[in-house]
Parts: sequence; C-alpha cells; structure tokens
Amino acid sequence: MIVDLEPTEDQVLITESITGLLTDHLPVARFREVHSHGAAAERAIWGDLAGLGLFGLGLPEEKGGIGFGLPEEVLAARVLGMHLASTSVLAQMAAAHVATEAMRDDVTSGAVRAAFAVATLSGAVHRIDGEGATLVVLVAPGSAALVTADIFGDWHALAPMDETVAIHGTALPAAEFDPSPEAQRIALLLAAYQVGIAQAVTDMAVDYAKTREQFGQPIGAFQAIKHMCADMAVRAAAADAQVRYAAVTLGHGGGDGEIAAARLLASNAALENAKANIQIHGGMGFTAECDAHLFLKRAHLLSSLGSSRRAEERQLMADVV
Repeated sequence: MIVDLEPTEDQVLITESITGLLTDHLPVARFREVHSHGAAAERAIWGDLAGLGLFGLGLPEEKGGIGFGLPEEVLAARVLGMHLASTSVLAQMAAAHVATEAMRDDVTSGAVRAAFAVATLSGAVHRIDGEGATLVVLVAPGSAALVTADIFGDWHALAPMDETVAIHGTALPAAEFDPSPEAQRIALLLAAYQVGIAQAVTDMAVDYAKTREQFGQPIGAFQAIKHMCADMAVRAAAADAQVRYAAVTLGHGGGDGEIAAARLLASNAALENAKANIQIHGGMGFTAECDAHLFLKRAHLLSSLGSSRRAEERQLMADVV
C-alpha cells in the first residue's frame, strides 16, 4: 500500500489554527506561575478550544463533528504535545468518540469535561487534571472505557513528579467496564502528543546550540552536539512518520502492530530527546530555571498513560509470530 504522509492544505490550516491559539494562550512559560498548573490555563480557554472545533475534529458531521478524521486529530495532538497542553484536552477529544449520542453534543461543545485516568496494580485509580471533570476516560494497554466520575469514591490529591499537573487518586470500583473500540484511536492520539514533545525539545536544543557559545563559537559547531541534535531529529521524524502512517492506515489494513510501533517509537523519542535536550543545555539544563525538565517530566507521564513498553513489545512480537 502506498501512503502519502504529506499534509494536505486543510491539514496545514488546522495545524496553524491550533498552533496560533496555543502560542497565544498556552506558552510553556505559563508553568512559571503556579496558578496555571493543573490545567487551569486550559480551562480558561476551554470555550476557545471548543469554538475551534477541536473536540469534534474527527467526528463525522452527522454526529455533530467537524467531519475530519484520525489523521487530522493526530496532527492536532502533536501540536498539543509541543505546547505541553493538559492531557485533559486529549481526553476531551477522545471522549467525543466514546460518548453516548445523548451526551456527545455536550462533549464537543465543552459543556461537560473529561479527563484521563489509569488503574494501578494496587487497585487504585489515578486521574490527571480532572478538576471539574464529570467524565473519565479510563485507559489501559489495548483498551479504554468512558465512565462517569460519580461511580468513583472521594478523590485525594497526590504529589506527582510533574508539579504542573494535578493527579488525584481513589479506589478502583468493582464495576465492570466495557472496553471501547476506539482504544486504538486514543492510543494514537497519546502517541502523537509524545511526538510533539520529541519535536519541541529538538527545536529547543537546536536553537540553544546556535546561540550558546564556548571557546569563541556556537556549541552547535562541535561534532558531539551536531550528532546529538541529528539523532534527536531522526528519532522525532521516525516517530512522527509511524504515528501518521498508523493513523492513515487504521481501518484500511493497519492494525495493532502499527499502533504498538507508533507508541513505542513515540515514547522512546519523547524520553530520549528530552534527556538529550537537558544534556545539550549543560549545567543550566538541570535547573528549574530551564524549561527542559518540564518536557522530560511530561514525557514520563505520557509513557505510562494507558501503555507500557513491555505491552507494546509484546504486541509487536505477536504480530511477527
């Protein structure tokens, strides 16, 4: 199968529209202010995100959506990752596909909000940036379920490694959850967000290498830095291509193997590139004054959200066998 991954004119316009809104309202510098943590900045522009059509971007028009598909949603998720937007925005996009017909309009309009949650091996549930959310998208490797928040008990605040997100925990209810057939779509949206992280830190590292000088020349002139930046670019590009390929081919011959490869490559690119970015920034890269640590922490959060390296490798091996 020949697949054209070059963005169409409509896809470019979608990407530019979302980028413009997030650049104006969700700069990474917002995390310097505590009042912007926990998706507070995102909630402040929730109506703008809904007005842009983001929450119904991949829904057919007959279901109240914009009428685009998964490839366009993946491009949008990539932009969200580049700006470290709250995962609750992704959860809202996912919820539009798994919501009942009665509540779908409220989801796409932003009248009700959703948040991601994961179940731990200890029987607890951790919800991410879920303040005010009445819907929970419960994700696990290979499955996802949409449930109402009222089936859970009281939520208590946890102390996450990433202080810019709000994580609350509670006990996992005894109820059975029906897995959604949209789990593959959600997995690709999460992978695309990781690609956004990988690309953002690549850009950040390259920009710094051009301006930071040592021994009378930019550090980007040194071979070691050149190689690190090149490796970052290759990892980001490979993950991006795999994610978009999986999005285009899903339902047309593509399956679990392509999605597992997308999540594996995207997770690796986000984590490794975020680490390399810190190293290129040198001593400053290890300080809180540099934004590099924010991307690494978010990369770790996404790598454990509804997936695991072992689960993806197992799926890839199953496809080979």
